Amino acid sequence: MQLTIDVNEKLVVATYSGEINDAEILDLVSQIRFHPDFHSSFSLIVDFSGVTDGTISTLAVQARSRQGSILSPASKRVIVAPQAHIFGLARMFEGLVEQGRPNLVVVGTVDEARKVLGLKETG
Repeated sequence: MQLTIDVNEKLVVATYSGEINDAEILDLVSQIRFHPDFHSSFSLIVDFSGVTDGTISTLAVQARSRQGSILSPASKRVIVAPQAHIFGLARMFEGLVEQGRPNLVVVGTVDEARKVLGLKETG
């Protein structure tokens, strides 16, 4: 996972690629929390576009939903999931956290994510 924090855009981007597993999903919070540029008011994009293989279990999705959010309740969160199976897991996560993280949206492309956040598209 590659983590990028753009202070000017007030944006955290976690980009997954290649093969992923449960541990990588569960470790996201600590990776972000300890980054020196992180601020809880930033928006978040979790991008699974580059994922080619691996397994994320429903148990890991449930466990991740029980982890507290490090972002403020007003922060916007977008999951980019072009693959059908990851999209389904992301929607499951969205349903599990909808009370505590109401500003979560699942989309198919990074440009859609940036549009949801009111940012310029990358193209």
